[in-house]
Amino acid sequence: MINTNKRKTLIKEDNFMLYIPKKKLKTFEVNKGIVKLLFHHDKIMEKFGRWLVKKSNVSDMELDKLGSRVWILIDGNNTVHDIGKIISCEFGESAEPVYYRLLMFLRYLNKKGWIIFDRGNQEKEKLN
Repeated sequence: MINTNKRKTLIKEDNFMLYIPKKKLKTFEVNKGIVKLLFHHDKIMEKFGRWLVKKSNVSDMELDKLGSRVWILIDGNNTVHDIGKIISCEFGESAEPVYYRLLMFLRYLNKKGWIIFDRGNQEKEKLN
């Protein structure tokens, strides 16, 4: 019999800074460093609702400079910590508190289903 509590305990002990975010949403455009996320409304009810109000079956959301840079840095290789370091170097004090803002943004993207997380290498002991 497998102890499921042990697995949950191991996950709780993970260092989130070592997680690697990966994009699930593949439809986006980058223009002059600004990212525009594109959403295709392909479900029957969505199509019907949008037809009723005479709206396109495609909608978009434009990210600000900071959000766009984070989106571009989500490449499947950078950890949360790596992204935070790069954002801190590029944006300086205007991005403070960097990790708090980054974690809140990544949680939002994950909740919307636009990104997922890989646990990364949890064996690392130090973050530079």
